[in-house]
Amino acid sequence: MTKTKPLAAKSKTPAVKKPKAARPILKQPLVTGQLWRVMDMNLRVGLIGKILVHYKLAKPNAVRIPNSVSGKTTVEEYLKKNKAVLIESPAVVA
Repeated sequence: MTKTKPLAAKSKTPAVKKPKAARPILKQPLVTGQLWRVMDMNLRVGLIGKILVHYKLAKPNAVRIPNSVSGKTTVEEYLKKNKAVLIESPAVVA
């Protein structure tokens, strides 16, 4: 006969799995033409690609507004962190 080892006592805490890196979820997904109110500034969403977002961030009555480009996740995190409010959404064409 072969001797068997006694079973080790199982730990009470289950194995912890690492969560997948998920994008933060906004109430509204980013769509071309949206206008978000962030603190005392407006963020106008321009073109949206797979990874990058073109946008303009400036005070409401600014004359010249530079174009900026950042990653989708970066813009979404910025909007969520600063509690942005959606002011204007483009009309949905049926």
